[in-house]
Amino acid sequence: MTETNTDGIYSTNTGIFKAPSTGMYAFTWTICVDSFTDDDGYGEFGVELVIDGKICGKIHADTEVRTDDQCSTGFVIKCMTEGGAARLRNIYVHQGRLLSNENRARTTFTGWKLNKLILYLAKYI
Repeated sequence: MTETNTDGIYSTNTGIFKAPSTGMYAFTWTICVDSFTDDDGYGEFGVELVIDGKICGKIHADTEVRTDDQCSTGFVIKCMTEGGAARLRNIYVHQGRLLSNENRARTTFTGWKLNKLILYLAKYI
């Protein structure tokens, strides 16, 4: 489910976020793995953020026992040019399933352009 997609810069078909203009962008992504699997195994996922073909961040979530759902979150700030592409991809063959529902946890991917004022203030803190 896509909550907000201003100007259609995120494609729900491809999973690609396209920078509408050159600037600094922030990305955050969260994966949650479900410890209740059908195959008597446990959940384990690794996901990386790829921006313009380069790996910019990685996260990993792993459950080891039943009722031990796990989540992991990544955060990256990166300069992008207009039309640049950001997306998530699996690092390896996963085990189990992602957990994303209203009752327990959400798996997410978010990107936004930073304001110049925020960057200016961060420079002096």
